[in-house]
Amino acid sequence: MTAPAAPQDVTDADVPFGPLTFVQEMTRAGHATIAQLHDEAMAAIAALAESWDQPAAGARVLRMSDRPAVHVRPVGTAAA
Repeated sequence: MTAPAAPQDVTDADVPFGPLTFVQEMTRAGHATIAQLHDEAMAAIAALAESWDQPAAGARVLRMSDRPAVHVRPVGTAAA
């Protein structure tokens, strides 16, 4: 997968009808935020891809005898 195309840096000279508007500034900031989130997501995916087959630290497998018992009451019996 490729990174999204970087938005062009728009300056006041590039806008024919005056200085940058609020909407244009927010659009530019939004594009920068999306690019940052994309980079962070790709780094997280790469880290997961490298260690997907390794158990998490502190994880353990419980045997059936190690699990806490669950008591099932018959239907219609009130709780004490």
